[in-house]
Amino acid sequence: MLTTNSGVFNFYEMTDEEIQRLLNLPKQITDPPTKTWRTDELHKRKDFGLISKDGEARFRGFARQHVRFQENFSVGLEYEPDDGSDSVILIRCNGPHGDFNRAANASHPHYHPHIHKASAQAIEGGLRAESRAEITTEFSSLKEAMRYFLNAIEVDANDQARYFQDDLRPTQFDLEFGS
Repeated sequence: MLTTNSGVFNFYEMTDEEIQRLLNLPKQITDPPTKTWRTDELHKRKDFGLISKDGEARFRGFARQHVRFQENFSVGLEYEPDDGSDSVILIRCNGPHGDFNRAANASHPHYHPHIHKASAQAIEGGLRAESRAEITTEFSSLKEAMRYFLNAIEVDANDQARYFQDDLRPTQFDLEFGS
């Protein structure tokens, strides 16, 4: 149990090794995303359920994109422990979305495509598990982030093709410019 300024959270205690183990578990889709994106105020979104292939761990995947600012997106994985602990976001792949805490700093990861990954240090410090962010060159669009994310978290290739066919289909730009 962890007490913070904003309340009491019952976090699953995790080491960095446990976080990496959960990310590396082969996964399959249990609750497929809808074929079309659902609009939720200024974002479109998809949510989906996953389970590790050994049946040991359950997860929730999510993808969001701002309807006006297409470069502002997030694709992530949330671990849902079965012991009553609060869920933990293990990874988020984000597009650039500008200021954070009103700090205008062009070298800050939020001004670039970036990856948030959970850490034991953040959890122990009472921060959001995935508060640490690093700039990446792995993706620059939602489509590229989806491809990267699904492979990085070990989603079954057949499930990727079956449930994310439209989201992963190369655009004409991708085909012509090798994106």
